[in-house]
Amino acid sequence: MMASLRKIEEISFLGEIHETEDISAIAYFEDYIFVGSDESQNIISLLKKDGQDFKLIKDVPLELDDEKEEIDIEGMSITTDGKLCVIGSHSSKRKRIKATKTYAENRQRLETVVVETKKNTIFQLKLDGNTGQVLERESNTQLKGVLEKNTILSRFLNIPSKENGIDIEGLAADNKYLYIGFRGPVLRGNFVPVMVTTFDDLLDYELRFVQLAGNGIRDITRVQDGFLLIAGPVGDGLGPYQLYFWNGEDTIPGEDRPDTSEYCRLIGEIPRPSDYPEAKAEGLTILEDQGKEMTAMMVYDGVPQGAPTIFTIEL
Repeated sequence: MMASLRKIEEISFLGEIHETEDISAIAYFEDYIFVGSDESQNIISLLKKDGQDFKLIKDVPLELDDEKEEIDIEGMSITTDGKLCVIGSHSSKRKRIKATKTYAENRQRLETVVVETKKNTIFQLKLDGNTGQVLERESNTQLKGVLEKNTILSRFLNIPSKENGIDIEGLAADNKYLYIGFRGPVLRGNFVPVMVTTFDDLLDYELRFVQLAGNGIRDITRVQDGFLLIAGPVGDGLGPYQLYFWNGEDTIPGEDRPDTSEYCRLIGEIPRPSDYPEAKAEGLTILEDQGKEMTAMMVYDGVPQGAPTIFTIEL
């Protein structure tokens, strides 16, 4: 049987999600969906199943202070023991050119690279499975220090994210490990890093690599036999956006290794929502996993309310 990705239906998020056209991450938990935006500073939205749709229940602050610096939420995942893990992009950015600025101002903006320290955080929230209530909050900001010491990734830390610099956009979790997927950098040979580590000891990690035909990881989601990866451009290009299955093993070949070519394989191109040809697939969560067949929800950046869409996936 060939792998396939089939659209079933578009559903709705009912209620006003924060930064509704910038949804970048989702995670499914019992009858709840957590929704995060890369522009929402320190808030994620909690929704509960309402018929075929999901209705906003409340906003959940990641931190309990008044700081307004943007966290840049890019990945979310829920462990099987009910902990929500959230990661910032750990990226820097070059300022955008604006038509409302003068030529000299735009030249200055192009020369300016901005580093925002709040983006360098991983959060872990313990949840109540019956209510979705957050029982405990923890945060960990060691990962930037880990990147600085890595002989490959350290070279990309001061490069803006859309120019093949460090940019984390995917997070998957099980009861033991975090799997951190990078949009950038994409290395020679089209190798994309995935860091395997733990929340309590980020310094104890392994770097694995997947090949996505020149694209980076826009989300990573745990399934029974491995991971699903959304692949998309490192920069601001329109696509294509594609879905891959990866078995979790490093795809770098060697004469002392078995054939790695089947470790990561294309499932198919991800269709965009109706009437939004520039939408970017940014978030994926599994609603039901039966091994070789599963039901998943996809959300898109650049679309009102994320255009949540249900797919069936066959591996």
